[in-house]
Amino acid sequence: FLLSRRAIGSSYSCRDVGSRKNPPNSSLFERSGDDKNDESNNERPVNDLDIFGQPKSKQRRNIVDEGDIRGPDRIKSCIPYVLVMIDGDAFGKYIYERIPPLGTLDYVLLRPIVEGVQAAPFLGVVLFALFALGPRLTNQSREVRFNAQQAVFLDIAILFPTLIGEALVDAHLPRAFLEPAANFVWYTYVSAVVYCVSSNLRGKIPNQIPFISRAADTAIGPF
Repeated sequence: FLLSRRAIGSSYSCRDVGSRKNPPNSSLFERSGDDKNDESNNERPVNDLDIFGQPKSKQRRNIVDEGDIRGPDRIKSCIPYVLVMIDGDAFGKYIYERIPPLGTLDYVLLRPIVEGVQAAPFLGVVLFALFALGPRLTNQSREVRFNAQQAVFLDIAILFPTLIGEALVDAHLPRAFLEPAANFVWYTYVSAVVYCVSSNLRGKIPNQIPFISRAADTAIGPF
């Protein structure tokens, strides 16, 4: 009996020594390396999302790079269409009479330029040559050269009804015939100009005008 008690006591003493040498695993209560790294990365969160949940950096990049025409070229591409407005202003005579606000707007903004061009000899020809050759000689971008060439072709298209109208001045045609014809020309070229200017300001090349856009694209070449 004494021997058995000594054997039991020695077994317990061995277990105590082993437990002291090998303490229980406490990994459940310790932080792993990944948890520490995650905590360090989440210490200073950066909000890179807008109110719609989209990345702000991506949104800024889309605003800058959106469209085919960039930067100052959007304004430069709109300037040549002033030539079309000057040469086609006479066709809005009847519209300005029937819509006085448009007549006032034309009188304030466009009429001084038209009268100045008409008063100076050959100024219209100089403007035509400037828009036709200037962008090429100054090494402008292809988008600016395309719009300048398209404005020149639109101006040439207006030349035909202008010549017909001058030839029929002595014919004394009734207003019932002249007014619809003049209004048709005015609505056509103004719609083309509005389309071109709005497209340029949005950064899109206005290359959807039948016949004229294709001719302008061919005239400036691939580069």
